[in-house]
Amino acid sequence: MREKEISLESSFEHHAAIQSMVSETFLDADSGHAADDVYQQNGRLNAQLLVRNAKILLAAGDIPLAKNIFRALVESGESLGIAYSGLGGCYELEGKLDLAIKAYREAIIFEPTFGCLFALSELYIKKEDFTAAVGTLLRAMNLQRLQTPQVFDLHKGLGSCYMRLGQLNNAESHYRKAYEINPGSDNLHVNIGSLAMKKGDLSTALLHFKEGARINPLNGQSFTGIGLAQTGLGNKEAAHDAFALALGIDIHDVTSIYHLVKSAYELKKFDVVAALLHKYIQHNAVNSNILYSYAGIQYHRGMLKESLEECEKLLALKADHEGAKKLKEMILQKMAH
Repeated sequence: MREKEISLESSFEHHAAIQSMVSETFLDADSGHAADDVYQQNGRLNAQLLVRNAKILLAAGDIPLAKNIFRALVESGESLGIAYSGLGGCYELEGKLDLAIKAYREAIIFEPTFGCLFALSELYIKKEDFTAAVGTLLRAMNLQRLQTPQVFDLHKGLGSCYMRLGQLNNAESHYRKAYEINPGSDNLHVNIGSLAMKKGDLSTALLHFKEGARINPLNGQSFTGIGLAQTGLGNKEAAHDAFALALGIDIHDVTSIYHLVKSAYELKKFDVVAALLHKYIQHNAVNSNILYSYAGIQYHRGMLKESLEECEKLLALKADHEGAKKLKEMILQKMAH
């Protein structure tokens, strides 16, 4: 099973940039009174009405119709900043990231808003183009009349990007500025803890991960971080318990699954990991490594019949799995005695 790093994208709430972009770019369009006719008396499209309708459609989840409205505005040359921003949001919700990036970049030409720039930076991060993300976030930092929470998000995002680029001093600088604005952010503490881990300062990392968990006991990545720091410090029992807590919050956490299995074997404690592996298998796509781990755990628990069943499942998926073949042979030998 391949270990994964803690996801540093915890700096960004899912689709938060889209929501910010929608609220921000539609603010002017919502002001005043719009007539109910699609076309104005001068023959031009009633952009205010159309944008308002597109906003309603987006909120209702009707992306195709909202996208048609934004395309009509683009073709007519009306409210291009809002129109391209809306198209970018629609494409992002559809998972068409390259088209979303293109649309957001067009929007910024006409109307460089915080929401649009932040949404663009999120997409660059998803595509792991951290250099482009940094440039976009720095451009957003130069906008006028930024609100304090927006400045916080920008510094936090820059810290994450610089950390991914290996520029740890720059990352620390921006995280420090974010901390000065909002020391009560659990996600920020996770990111600062991740930075401390990269620097090899496990004690500081543990402090920040614990603080993140204290602020938000439902932040699974805080407990994953605690587990990793405790592992590095040689505290195997504490690490085991932290990984179990992380999986109790987010059963999809592959990093915690990997380390919990490893610590279970080291401590010869199999009941907790067995229950969590069973739950993971129920809620995730079939994974040969996970099935093999579960079969092995059941074997060590003395659950030979259950272990054999998992081996059979695995071999049905991957007939050449040598580990499963060997484990099955061991099980059959033990059952024969």
